[in-house]
Amino acid sequence: MNTDTIPDTALQILIAEDSATQAQRLQHILEQHGYRVTAAANGRLALEAAQRSKPALVISDVVMPEMNGYELCSRVKADARLSHVPVVLVTTLSDPHDVIRGLECGADNFILKPYDGDQLLRRIQFVLVNSQMRRSEQPGMGLEIVFGGQKHFITADRLQILNLLLSTYEAAMQRNAELSSTRDTLRQTNLDLRQLTLDLEDRVLMRTRELELSNEALRQAQQALIQQERLRALGQMASGIAHDINNAISPIALYTESMLERETNLSSEARDRLVTIQRAIDDVAQTVARMREFYRPREPELELADVELNRLVQQIIELTRARWSDQPQRRGIMIELRLGLAPDLLDVRGADNEIRDALTNLIFNAVDAMPEGGVIEVRTSMPTVAAQGSAPPRHVWLEVSDTGVGMDEETRRRCLEPFFTTKGERGTGLGLAMVYGMAQRHGCALEIDSKPGAGTTIRLVFPVSSAASSSTDRVPVLQMPTRSLRILVVDDDSVLNESLRNALQQEGHHVTVAGGGQAGIDAFRSARQMHEPFDIVITDLGMPNVDGRQVVDSVRATTPDTPIIMLTGWGQQPLSDSERTPQVDRLLSKPPRLQELRTALAELTAGRGAP
Repeated sequence: MNTDTIPDTALQILIAEDSATQAQRLQHILEQHGYRVTAAANGRLALEAAQRSKPALVISDVVMPEMNGYELCSRVKADARLSHVPVVLVTTLSDPHDVIRGLECGADNFILKPYDGDQLLRRIQFVLVNSQMRRSEQPGMGLEIVFGGQKHFITADRLQILNLLLSTYEAAMQRNAELSSTRDTLRQTNLDLRQLTLDLEDRVLMRTRELELSNEALRQAQQALIQQERLRALGQMASGIAHDINNAISPIALYTESMLERETNLSSEARDRLVTIQRAIDDVAQTVARMREFYRPREPELELADVELNRLVQQIIELTRARWSDQPQRRGIMIELRLGLAPDLLDVRGADNEIRDALTNLIFNAVDAMPEGGVIEVRTSMPTVAAQGSAPPRHVWLEVSDTGVGMDEETRRRCLEPFFTTKGERGTGLGLAMVYGMAQRHGCALEIDSKPGAGTTIRLVFPVSSAASSSTDRVPVLQMPTRSLRILVVDDDSVLNESLRNALQQEGHHVTVAGGGQAGIDAFRSARQMHEPFDIVITDLGMPNVDGRQVVDSVRATTPDTPIIMLTGWGQQPLSDSERTPQVDRLLSKPPRLQELRTALAELTAGRGAP
């Protein structure tokens, strides 16, 4: 409000309001514009305040305890000393009777709730100015009217009635404007709500799809987890079987190899039979090694190198030709093998012997899947979908496809399980399980596409080698010990102990055997006390009561530099993640080979003087 509307002499305004918050707000607005304000909490207190000190204007709420605004207005107008004091009623004006009651009590004006400061000040100025004009008019005659079925007697003068009606009309226009604004806001809110509803429906559909995809991914992950747990359990069982078999065939392998090397007077027939026995032992050892492939993590000792898949594929095609070409032809069956090798194929990082074994198994399976003949296709590729921009592909595919009988969904789901086979007595169920183990250790994906009657494609997706290796693998030169060694052999298998003793003694060594872990520890300590220490210790891993780890700990505690060779029937990675790896110098698998023992003895004792 402009400053020129502020009164020269501060006028006294009386407020009747039972709400302390509303009273303080109204008082603050008025005092900011130069008015002096007195506030009362109800009509009775306001009337007493007006009688004590005549105000220039009374602003009263309608609804108050003890005495409401209409009664306060009537009492003020009935008081001869206060009759000319204008009274403004603050109301919601929600009922037409409010206007009639305002006229009856002689109210000068209405202020509509809620109000803003400028509106309030304009109304007060209007009422004060009109109050001066009304004093010069003749008193009005009484008027009786009927409204809402009731009679009302109005004594207000014409100017008072006009002012009240004008304020009522202004309040009605204000309320109408508010309703129009509310209607527009509501319309816009409805439009926004409709759009939000559509957006929410889209989001619900999208989220539902995401949940469906997540559920499918979870189902596949659960299936993979079940598969891995099944393989883990079967792998642990197979590992125990492999251990027992390796222990049993170790003496046979040692004696056969020793006789073939040292018995020069063997007849041709006897030598041939020993060679056959040795070959049979090798076959058993390979079968046992495949049993351990069910669920075996990558071994720390696994030799990884850059592998040229194209060259490896060509080698395997030639090595397996008899199986996919010659043997079927004898039965009148024709199998065609087609090669699709990608040029400039990048190397992959891995162990070429494991990849070679896996590819051999895949080709054999493809041959078995085509009893009436067909086509095998071996392909290598670097999919362009793996590339980003101009960056080279990051994966290499090796695929083996056949036009055979294919697999139904149940067979495809179970084909990686150890011992699961559809070949009857002709199959062992170990081939694809071994391929799966190789894939796990090399960090590559194994994918199977197959339908009954439409053939099968098995795909290995290898990560590309980060950098090609320029070095070539060097074959270590086998060495023989230059002197006789004092060797302690510790194993709970008496037959294996005896075979090791005989084989090593024939090599010129002095051998002491111990039939268990504690006996081995005692023998080692006794030799130290007699100043005849052993040059090297050969111990089994799995033994009752005191196992190979405890033997190793005892030897290391006594003489940390004594070389230790550990033999195990569990292969090169016999321990689970939760077991402690023994700190040995060499880990050899059973059945042990004489040449492996010779090499290990030579390398571990090289440069060590005689005791």
